[in-house]
Amino acid sequence: MPTVSQCTGRSTMPFRGFEGPAGSGKTHRLMESVGERLAQQPLLPHQKVLALTFMHGSRRRLDEELRSNPQLRGKSVAMTIDSFSLQILTRWRSLVAALDLAAGDFNETCNACGQLLEHQQVALWVARSYPVILVDEAQELAPPRLRIISALAPHASVFVAADEFQCLNEEVDTGPFMEWFQGGEITQLNHIHRTAVAGLLNAGANLRQLAAPVNGPGLRMDYFFPNLAPFRIGTAIYQAQGTRAVLFPPAGRDWADAIAQRLSEGLQSPNYNIPPIKLILEPRALDEIATVMAVIGDADVLSPAQIAERFAQLENPPRWTPQVIAAAFQSMTRQGKTLWSAAELRGLVDRKAANFRAYASDRVRGIPLLGIHQAKNRQFDHVVILWPHGVPGSDQLKARLLYNGITRARMSCKVFVRGENLLQQAPFVFNAA
Repeated sequence: MPTVSQCTGRSTMPFRGFEGPAGSGKTHRLMESVGERLAQQPLLPHQKVLALTFMHGSRRRLDEELRSNPQLRGKSVAMTIDSFSLQILTRWRSLVAALDLAAGDFNETCNACGQLLEHQQVALWVARSYPVILVDEAQELAPPRLRIISALAPHASVFVAADEFQCLNEEVDTGPFMEWFQGGEITQLNHIHRTAVAGLLNAGANLRQLAAPVNGPGLRMDYFFPNLAPFRIGTAIYQAQGTRAVLFPPAGRDWADAIAQRLSEGLQSPNYNIPPIKLILEPRALDEIATVMAVIGDADVLSPAQIAERFAQLENPPRWTPQVIAAAFQSMTRQGKTLWSAAELRGLVDRKAANFRAYASDRVRGIPLLGIHQAKNRQFDHVVILWPHGVPGSDQLKARLLYNGITRARMSCKVFVRGENLLQQAPFVFNAA
């Protein structure tokens, strides 16, 4: 087990890693190992455990785990790697300027943070406050973010959970991460704790091997004629008892919206009587940001008052827009900044949107309708997946998408495909060649 000198924070052994499929309890094992480490070497009064992850959904789940652990309650902090990077660059801004490090979008910010942490005095400064660091969903660590963790690993006890198969971004080269990850003390986790339903377990295992999932207990994959499909989808949702969610992959938004509209009105026929079902679409952060920036248009510079006027044009503004306006006026009052370029405003919008999603609950009551990417790190008793034509990506990416959708379910998952021919294509069948 890694140990850390309370004076220097330097690790004397490789980091500890946990690798396993969805539902295998990687986060639980992270917490157990952190607890064992703290039992051997307790934190000093000024120290905390630092939990890092890539997505805000995972950060919320980590925060809940930490708060529910009596040993870690009040002695831990959870944040996204992007937020952590911004904090480090802000704290060491003089050194950032001296080293001429470039920070812009999230990738540039993380890369600059990694460069900064490669200076030993900065990494030791972090390790003195956070001698124990845990990283969840680490398969998403593209090189700029991996640079941060690898720079911290020699100076702190680092615990890492990952599953390469759950990376849903085909643009991320997981090779560098996996090469680094295999250098740690790795524990393989194979037992699934989330569900014991045979159909769900078998489908997950098959998809990981790029083999066809099959219908079984808890899992149905079907095509229905267009006129019948809304009734069968509505029945699946209405009859399910417990927590429910409707998921869709990329390219599935339009069909999901159409189904949601039909269900909101209720469905009746000689064979069906389905009352109105309200599906709540959870917006993606990038979509919200794009909508806000669209009202800025091609303006060269805007005053805080003009920013407020543009934002007033939004029909359904995200709940974080008042924070952007307030920050612009505060900068004018405190720093004399009277004009914002579009690039500067985009940076402010990015920060406020990220901060809101990190620390405020943006979920409303109802049955969530969300993309499979958004559903990561969440679980429901019953899941309905709407699989349309035109899902982009390789056969393996489609397998990963379906896998991540099915493995959100604890009791049942029903997959509805929009075309019968889709059941003869990946990810429902795979070419053996």
